[in-house]
Amino acid sequence: MKVNEFARQLGIVSSKVRYYDRMGLIQGERQDNNYRNFTAQDALKIYHAQMLRSFDMSIQESLNAENEELEEIDRWVGTHELELEKQIHQQEIKLQRLKEMQEYFKMVTQYRNAFSLYYRDNSYNVWNFGASAKMTPALLEAIELLAENMPFSYVSIKIGIESLIQDRKPLDVCIGLGILERNKNKLGLDLPAEMTVLPGGETVQYMLEAADPFQLTRQDLLPLITECERRGKPIQEDIVGRIYISYMRAGRFVHGIGVSGVL
Repeated sequence: MKVNEFARQLGIVSSKVRYYDRMGLIQGERQDNNYRNFTAQDALKIYHAQMLRSFDMSIQESLNAENEELEEIDRWVGTHELELEKQIHQQEIKLQRLKEMQEYFKMVTQYRNAFSLYYRDNSYNVWNFGASAKMTPALLEAIELLAENMPFSYVSIKIGIESLIQDRKPLDVCIGLGILERNKNKLGLDLPAEMTVLPGGETVQYMLEAADPFQLTRQDLLPLITECERRGKPIQEDIVGRIYISYMRAGRFVHGIGVSGVL
């Protein structure tokens, strides 16, 4: 039987048959007419390797499995089952995160240059860029961990209260990464105690766009300052928020920022 005919009967491409032949999984004998004599046993060996490959076993592992005891194959399957369950769990979290992001996008559009009441979850933040950003070995490890866990972590922004009081131009702005407590717990992340823990609660959130967040001024945040004072909750500490997404608007690349005052 020709290789092409054997492959067609198997339902796979001929290059795979040739590969398995080269690797010694099958031993099709060459006939006088230069055809290869592939057998039903060869077909079983290929199907066995293909089945294991379909569970993400490596090519070499699937070839080696021909000589493995059942217990050894079962151990591999059990280990892979645990890995796959972990991957599925992470994908479910990612799906929920994508849905959250779409809600954030609606919020950016709906409340641009306006206020919204917003319940903020507990969060963990570290700021690594900006004039007042201070890093330690532990915080550098935290940044690396959060960077590895995007999109569950997010871009965080902090505006120093002293620069706001003194009306510095520009304000003392730092950016970094943060993560909501619920996502931290879902992922089982162990974060250092040096990270800034921001307690959750009801907030009034102001949405704004900025081409350069490091050039923000008190005037840019005046609507939030005024609204918090009107509600009897003047801003007395660093303003912390999120850069939800960056995009083009009217031919200019801008960042959609949400900053909050605690109620």
